[in-house]
Amino acid sequence: MSEQHNFIYKTARRACHLIPYALHMIKNRKLLKTSLPDIANMRNMYTGQRCFVIGNGPSLTPQDVSRLKNDITFGSNRIYKMFDKTDWRPTYYCAQDTEVIKQDVDVINKIKSRKLIGIVGSVKYPKIDNALFIKLILKEFYPQLPLFSDNAVDGVYEGLTVTYFSLQMAIYMGFKEIYLLGVDHCFPKMIDENGQYVETDMKNAHFSPDDKVYGNGTISIHKTTLAYKKAKEYADAHGIKIYNATRGGRLEVFERVNFDDLFNEESEK
Repeated sequence: MSEQHNFIYKTARRACHLIPYALHMIKNRKLLKTSLPDIANMRNMYTGQRCFVIGNGPSLTPQDVSRLKNDITFGSNRIYKMFDKTDWRPTYYCAQDTEVIKQDVDVINKIKSRKLIGIVGSVKYPKIDNALFIKLILKEFYPQLPLFSDNAVDGVYEGLTVTYFSLQMAIYMGFKEIYLLGVDHCFPKMIDENGQYVETDMKNAHFSPDDKVYGNGTISIHKTTLAYKKAKEYADAHGIKIYNATRGGRLEVFERVNFDDLFNEESEK
């Protein structure tokens, strides 16, 4: 093959790889544009109210989430594994992990909650019903704190945990009291700041023992800690309180509160 033919062949081959990415980017831009009016209307729609951001840690129980029927709640990822144990459903369902979205799309589409989906440029996403799409801004931050979005219309920042995504959305929507529940912030295997794998005494990463996808040797816990520190820094600067109502766990960035103290008989009727 001549040098000219070889150049043409390589160029054509490269183009074949780039075309799908370009098509995905065009489609994703349309999804974002379509969602913008609704996202803009969500700004400060819950001004001054409280909400709960629910993690999927092993401390989460159906008994606790069942007490949240009268509260605005954010659930994420495989929270649906709790649904056969309670009639509670999150007000908003959040996801940003592309593998989660692709693997679970059939189940996600059955969730009746309003869906908030963080997406990136050239990734191919399946069709998701009743969803708003928010630009997920990927920006390396370690060892500095990540950025925190004050306008979801422009996008929200990656913090290596969907909880960070949910916190940015909750603050954008005007909540002044945000309670974390089931955010244990610890996994059986993690990566430390030296890039080494660390094993802990935890048996399960999530409330559902068969959920093996997340946090089993892939979580850089020191980086997600920085994301939580940034969320607290932003909240403190804007008169917003983020509390940790998780039963146990190892997240000590936020002030701890007793989950049981957050309710009275009237609120639970």
